[in-house]
Amino acid sequence: MTPDEFFEVFVQGNYEDYQLNVGCIRQAFNAALSATHLADHYYWYYKRHDPSKVKSFAVIHDFKEYISVNTKDCFRDIRSISNAYKHLYTSDVHSTISSPGAIESISFLDKKSEIKMITEERTADPNANHIESKVVYTRKDGQQIDFLPTLETVIKFWEELLYKEA
Repeated sequence: MTPDEFFEVFVQGNYEDYQLNVGCIRQAFNAALSATHLADHYYWYYKRHDPSKVKSFAVIHDFKEYISVNTKDCFRDIRSISNAYKHLYTSDVHSTISSPGAIESISFLDKKSEIKMITEERTADPNANHIESKVVYTRKDGQQIDFLPTLETVIKFWEELLYKEA
């Protein structure tokens, strides 16, 4: 599977699923996970099949740092969130789950994480008779950020990197 195929099948697929339900932390995690794993897939695929595409990066960490810099740390945030996903039930993370598949919040207790919490935020739309939901995360510095624009920045980075090569 090429990085382009990985992007189309997993990253875009999870992103499209999340766009249909932007208040769902589970779908936000799935989107973050695939967008993060593309870095590993891209680096190791090209290390084996076309080393010229990753020759500027001695190690995978250098490539991930490059992505973080070029997404104004959005990739770093997405990566922190996706790493918490695999540790939902360890001592490093506290989660509130009301029913199967319904995660309301996750607190990051890991001292290495830049993210303090990810949660679903509900707001009533005064011009309509419905409640809107979205996923937001809080950095340790207290800054609260909407997940969707962060994810979109990382998706745009991947589109530009993958499709400029084509």
